[in-house]
Formats: sequence, structure tokens, C-alpha cells
Amino acid sequence: MNKFSIFCMKVCRRIINKVRGWYRKTSFLSGVKSYGENVHLLGPVYLWNRNVILGADINVYPNVTFWGSGNIEIGNNCEIGFNTVLYASQSIKIMDHVSIAADCYIIDSNHGIAKDKEIQSQESVCKGPVLIEEDVWLGAGVKVLSGVHIGKGAVIGAQALVNSDIPEYAIAVGVPARVVGYRK
Repeated sequence: MNKFSIFCMKVCRRIINKVRGWYRKTSFLSGVKSYGENVHLLGPVYLWNRNVILGADINVYPNVTFWGSGNIEIGNNCEIGFNTVLYASQSIKIMDHVSIAADCYIIDSNHGIAKDKEIQSQESVCKGPVLIEEDVWLGAGVKVLSGVHIGKGAVIGAQALVNSDIPEYAIAVGVPARVVGYRK
């Protein structure tokens, strides 16, 4: 292959990638309820929920999934990391300036576990909506369960399981997550 052919192939690849990105963003944003300016999809994103509201200046990394039939609301200046799943049967609200690292799972419901019924045939159980306040950082692999309220400025360490409320500016780690300190 000569240099001109190689150049043409590189240009074609760039054009194809730009068109793919434009199509991905256009089809995703046409499926959400509303969105602000500068929503950046940095790879494929899956939308299986039509009740999503996105603020402005958001970065959504590859393989993020919005799922369920409840409301998912994300504030301004947020980042949602690779392979994160947000599942809402009722409501998930994420306020401004929140950073969510890769492989997180945020869910506002769970399976029923009554012994007189098969697990697969039981209705979901929702303890309440999930609320993540401003300036929160969720480390990689954090799981946030139904009914949890994470206070302003909190930091949740990698792989933590948050099944109860976390106070403002707390640093929480572990399974289940427990407060080990406060931001200073």
C-alpha cells in the first residue's frame, strides 16, 4: 500500500468514528426526558429508561446503563464512570458536582424474598428513593442500595456497599459501608 492509500484509510476511519459518535449521542439524547448543554457520551451508553433528566456539563463514559421505569435525575457537572448501572423503579437523584467511578451500581429497589413465593415471581421491594447530594465521590465498584441518602461532600471508598444513610462530608468504606472519618 502506498502512503496516499494509508492516508485515505486513516481519514475514512476518523470520519466513520465521528459519524458513529454523532449518531450515538443523537439517538441517546432523543430518548431522555430532558438534558442540558455539553452532555458528552464518551462511548456506547445504554438507555432502557425514558425518565432520565440530565443536567449540563456531564461526562458519561462507555457502557453506562440507565435502566428501569422510575425517574433518574442527574445534576450539573457530573461524571459517570465506565460500566456503571443506574436502575430506578421509583427515583434516583444525583445532585451537582458528583463523580461516580467505574463499575458502580446504584439501585432503588430489590427482589422480594418471601419464602411462600418463588424468587423470580416476586415483586420488587423499594425502601425509598436514592439521593446523592452535591460534591460526592463514589469510588470504583461502589454499590448504593434502595432508600439511601448520601450527604453533601461525602466520599465512598472503592467496593463499598452503601445500605444506610451517610452523613455530610463523611468518608465511608467497607461492606457494609461505615464512616471512618470526615473530610477536613
